Amino acid sequence: MPAITEHYPVPDRTYVKRIRRHAPSALVPLIAATAAKVPPMSDREYRSSFAARLYNPWALLDAAWVSLLRGSEDRSRPARPADLEEVLQLYFALDEPMRQQPVGERLEGFLLRLAGQQFVWQEPEFNELARPVALFRHTTPADPAKAKVITPGWDERLLGCSIGDYVGVAQLMWSAGNAQGGRFDPRTLTRDVLDSFTGLDTRDDLTRVIDAHFATSTRALREHAAAEAQKAAAAGTPALDAALRRFTFNPLRSRPALTDFGPGYLLPVPAAALAKVSPFGLYYTGWEAYQQAFADDLGDLFQEYVGNQLRLIEGAVVHREFKYKNNKGKTVDSIDWFVVLDDLVLLVEVKSARPTASLRLGPTDWAQEFDTKLAKAVGQLQKSADHLTAGTPEFAHIPLDGRRLLGVIVTMEPYHLANSEFRSALPTANFPVTVAAVSELEDLVTVTDTTVSDLLLTGSVAPEGWSIRASVDGRAHGENPVLVRALEELPFSKRSAGRR
Repeated sequence: MPAITEHYPVPDRTYVKRIRRHAPSALVPLIAATAAKVPPMSDREYRSSFAARLYNPWALLDAAWVSLLRGSEDRSRPARPADLEEVLQLYFALDEPMRQQPVGERLEGFLLRLAGQQFVWQEPEFNELARPVALFRHTTPADPAKAKVITPGWDERLLGCSIGDYVGVAQLMWSAGNAQGGRFDPRTLTRDVLDSFTGLDTRDDLTRVIDAHFATSTRALREHAAAEAQKAAAAGTPALDAALRRFTFNPLRSRPALTDFGPGYLLPVPAAALAKVSPFGLYYTGWEAYQQAFADDLGDLFQEYVGNQLRLIEGAVVHREFKYKNNKGKTVDSIDWFVVLDDLVLLVEVKSARPTASLRLGPTDWAQEFDTKLAKAVGQLQKSADHLTAGTPEFAHIPLDGRRLLGVIVTMEPYHLANSEFRSALPTANFPVTVAAVSELEDLVTVTDTTVSDLLLTGSVAPEGWSIRASVDGRAHGENPVLVRALEELPFSKRSAGRR
């Protein structure tokens, strides 16, 4: 292995120049074949291995993106595994913007970029496949009459197929791409595979959905990049620091299949197909079509989905939000959920929030973003706790009786560092409060070697900060019936292995 990393820091232009030695038609298929062999980042053993330092999905996807945007087909040099290894070593040694930042801002920016770049690849794949079906198909909003666009048939109108078939398309592309060196050709599918779908009866039906939502071409990627550059220039947006380029959104996460690399589709990183069908990916697909109306409907659904998960806690009595009069006599809403256990009352506020692109770049105003996204939730938890302890009549059905109070802010996407390095950006409550992604809640309710109450009470006094993820990792788990039911309805559930 060449000792390229000895030359740290490597400027982005050196990395791009090295990639441009090879035509995209030579390098990108090699990247796809390599990515197909890489274990998922949810595999902790691989994630902690030396190979994962170089051969990881975010580095491979970035190299493919640079090659597609900046490469030229007039380069005749073949791309061999040793060339790709050299490219990835350069990526590993790329200059880190924290070196140019003030001392007090270096660590924060670095950690935010690291989380945005890498942690999104570490969620369990089968949970990610099951969640959209559990959320969109099996969850009923508290008031269906309020729904604006997520109404019966919304998935057919927006996606061109049912939500189950849509997730099944991603599942098929992911598994086939991994098995076939990053390639997927619908023409090779047998009748029994097509029969696994409920509404995609032919190869043409399948291709129509892929082309509409998953596929792109080199030309389309370049045209999109040029249009975005023109838009930024017209708006007077300052040029992005080249050292930040690799932390920006990679369009191959939303369009993971390429149409111009031979028969069928080439998937530079097959695992990227899963991101497209996650609730996060579906949020942006819905936003493009319906803007805020879709976001509002999704927020209502997500609140009910969290309630469905909370009801899985053994022995829990779950109460939903209600209206009460505050100290000024104004009628307001309580927090979203109250979970009553033998020795605690868990106060739950749900936020369909997601880290913004600027936060993932590690801005100097990270504290303001955390304040905007999450601080209000802390205040809402404290207000309901105050009324509960004060005996406000509308709260009388929530028995306190000496039980401890704990608070959880449940978000749709992880804020990975909200409970540690960035906890100071949030206000404090007079009881322990933690921020948890819904994936953490899904794991919490399946713990079998202790009670949820004991797990939460123990974790809430941890000196390093309270994190549900830290509390549930390493524990014995059963199956999550909400996710299992959804997974079993996917087209290829009987072919799936490794289900949680």
